[in-house]
Amino acid sequence: MLPLIFDTDEHITEPPDFWTSRMSKKWGSRVPHVVDDDEWGQAWTYDDVLIRPFGLQSVGSEDPRKIGPVKSYNDIDPACFEPKARIDILERDGIGAALIFPSILGSCSVIRDDELYVDCVKTYNDALWDWCQEGDPKRLYPVAQVPAIGVEHAMGELRRAAKKGFTSYAFNQWPGGGATPTEADEPFWSLLEETGMTMAFHGAGAGRPKAPPMPEAKDGRQDVKRSLGQAQEMIAAGRAAGLSSTVHLAMFILTGVLERHPKLKIGLIETSAGWLPAFGERLDEAYLHHRFLVEDRLKKLPSEYLKEFRLNFDREWMGPKYRDVIGLDNLMYGTDYPHIGGFYPHSRFYIELLFHDAPQDEVEKILWGNAFKIFGKN
Repeated sequence: MLPLIFDTDEHITEPPDFWTSRMSKKWGSRVPHVVDDDEWGQAWTYDDVLIRPFGLQSVGSEDPRKIGPVKSYNDIDPACFEPKARIDILERDGIGAALIFPSILGSCSVIRDDELYVDCVKTYNDALWDWCQEGDPKRLYPVAQVPAIGVEHAMGELRRAAKKGFTSYAFNQWPGGGATPTEADEPFWSLLEETGMTMAFHGAGAGRPKAPPMPEAKDGRQDVKRSLGQAQEMIAAGRAAGLSSTVHLAMFILTGVLERHPKLKIGLIETSAGWLPAFGERLDEAYLHHRFLVEDRLKKLPSEYLKEFRLNFDREWMGPKYRDVIGLDNLMYGTDYPHIGGFYPHSRFYIELLFHDAPQDEVEKILWGNAFKIFGKN
């Protein structure tokens, strides 16, 4: 018999009024909002510079042969954006609790104005918190976002999220906004330890890239950019997420962040897991060969620090198969609902295939205990 499942990877398709109902009118049409679109039915627009569809992030149980970006909110399962309907989905799929990550928020990275960008992130956190409370706060666990444009901004929002009751935040870039961790980031890691919140690497995204220039006006209208290649982007991001996280993980270890901040709790989400042993072996080899170039040498091998991370798997058998090598205390499970990577509504059937001959205590750790230990509420 399968135990309760703690789903470490679910997403909200943000409701159409997520930002417009909460943000200051001074921002006008620059606030993220939904528009009717001749090509995509409905789509999200951000800061008057980007239009992006949401169909591939709102799939649910849709037939894979019919999946596409062209959608409207009338076309998608209400559980994508309605909290009470999401609870019904959890029941149907055998999920006891779920972490909730964003879908639409990521495109806010195109916003040029730092003040507007920070306001959008704060508004998202407030709206997501209320959404989970309305659904069931004992089963929906919102994951906070922090702006990565400076340590002060990041620390301010982390404090606010911790005070509100968030148990985790999503890493998307180094807190100071740099390409690598810096000494300026150190107070943020100390604060993260102090709050007890878990850092969730959700595919270890690239964070907020350099904002694009204002589109040129043509015939008195701005040439708003459209999001192209979204299908390829979603497939690549979803299935290769583990590979994109490796550089961030290596920098966390090799720069000594984990050594200086031993109380940090870190979970890798939507990264898969089967690649971890080989990555640890390769990282050890590289470090041992080149350690003389490093002024502050590590007290342990890089692969030993990797054992301090928990990571989830979804559509793979390598992680569960090599659970003894990866570590029974390190594995978790995620569905990716309602994105294109999930098995909904057949998650429990899939899990039974993976664990048909596994000891019950191991299954309970992987499906519930490991995740609850770092993401749950005491």
